[in-house]
Amino acid sequence: MIVVTWNVRGAGKVKCASTIKDFKKVYAIDVFAVLEPRISGSKALNVATNLGFSHYHIVDATGFSGGVWLLWNGSSVSLQVIAHASQSIIALVHVRNKCWLLTMVYANPNPRIRESLWTYFDGLARASNLPWLVMRDFNDISCASEKCGGNFDSGGSAFVDWISRNQLIDLGFFGSKFTWCNKRNAKGIIWKRIDRGLSNIAWRLMFPEAHLSHLPRINSDHCPIMLLLDSSHSINRDCIPFRFQAMWLSHPDFATVIRDSWNSGTDHAVQKTANLVSPLT
Repeated sequence: MIVVTWNVRGAGKVKCASTIKDFKKVYAIDVFAVLEPRISGSKALNVATNLGFSHYHIVDATGFSGGVWLLWNGSSVSLQVIAHASQSIIALVHVRNKCWLLTMVYANPNPRIRESLWTYFDGLARASNLPWLVMRDFNDISCASEKCGGNFDSGGSAFVDWISRNQLIDLGFFGSKFTWCNKRNAKGIIWKRIDRGLSNIAWRLMFPEAHLSHLPRINSDHCPIMLLLDSSHSINRDCIPFRFQAMWLSHPDFATVIRDSWNSGTDHAVQKTANLVSPLT
């Protein structure tokens, strides 16, 4: 399962819609979330229905502020939206006989309004014991190292406290360190990591190989982020180091196997040692 989320102002523009379609084709995306599209009503509906996904759920923007779209392919994932608010969409996901909560977030830039979201999520966490994944634009950082440029900022305490009291785990990332750039203004260039994936312990244990990547930034001040539930790396058995197991010594035929392997052939000692790997494993 592949999930991609993108904060893109101007989703109604032809180049943005075209980019979303390209993402879907290149990455075989199952679930796609659009944040801060800056369009609403019939125009938003028209764009969302033409992006190539079989299902969608739209939380309209208020004027040019906010907005969350959730789009998915019903043929590859079973997803049911169970709640939505001005800053989030919450869905129940069934995949591979596993059930978990997915929450897509566009946290309000106003700190007071944003703090109401953490309270709302506290209630959600208390009401459900399901594995839980929360993704996207939190409009805040958790520590000073997640910002470059501008005035010193150590992150909002309400955001950090919410993560802590709900025992959420940051999924980390591959790719560029920052997910947002102000494209230079009077304060100079500012970079921040305000987009991320967080999960509770149950979700992380359910998907231990899940990993998140920051994709290249295009047509937006935010980069898209992509989540894969499985590792993209297959195990190369030829590269697994040989390790001696002490329990082999207790096997009654152990000495015989070693002796027969060592005495067969005329190879040098290093090769004879290497030849022991196959009969022992």
